[in-house]
Amino acid sequence: MSDHLTLNEDERDCLQELMNISYGSATAAIAEIIDKFATLSIPNIKTATLDEFKDYLQVKLDHSSSHYVTNQLINGTISGETMFVIDGESTVNLGSEFDLEEDELVEDELKDVVLEISNIITATTLSKFSELIDASITFSPPSIKILHSIEEFHEHYANEYSHIIIISTDIKFEDQHINGELLILSKDESILYMKNALNRLLEEF
Repeated sequence: MSDHLTLNEDERDCLQELMNISYGSATAAIAEIIDKFATLSIPNIKTATLDEFKDYLQVKLDHSSSHYVTNQLINGTISGETMFVIDGESTVNLGSEFDLEEDELVEDELKDVVLEISNIITATTLSKFSELIDASITFSPPSIKILHSIEEFHEHYANEYSHIIIISTDIKFEDQHINGELLILSKDESILYMKNALNRLLEEF
């Protein structure tokens, strides 16, 4: 990652705090839309180059499990692509939270559930984050794939992005902990805008 685009410690801390606030909005949205109380654990923020991202995925993803992966293009001051990644077991648990019966926990039904929850988390989180840094953002309709290997994952994500923000969290319902990750693949101009916005906020405090 180019030095002028690398987040320093203060900028990362500020980004973490803004994402904490933004994820709080997502928590409220989940409760309102699906009428169930859920909490999202304090997100763990990482920034990575494309090569570091590949290494991260190699370690993070369980090779023996399928993963549901949603993609959504974003445009505006913050532009690039988002992904939401959730493993097969967590997806089944999520389906149960959406009141699916055992015989309904099938691929098409689970895809609909993942699309709904990922759209809530992505749109609400990034809309709030954009508001906090005075940025604009629009979303394309999300799509979803089921990937069965790390190699398939590498084949499908957009290689033109050299800067990735990884946001890891647990979605906690009363009976289930569901692990999901929101990935923001950002264009260089968006990273630069974020850095400048974070520094403006740091100067205010």
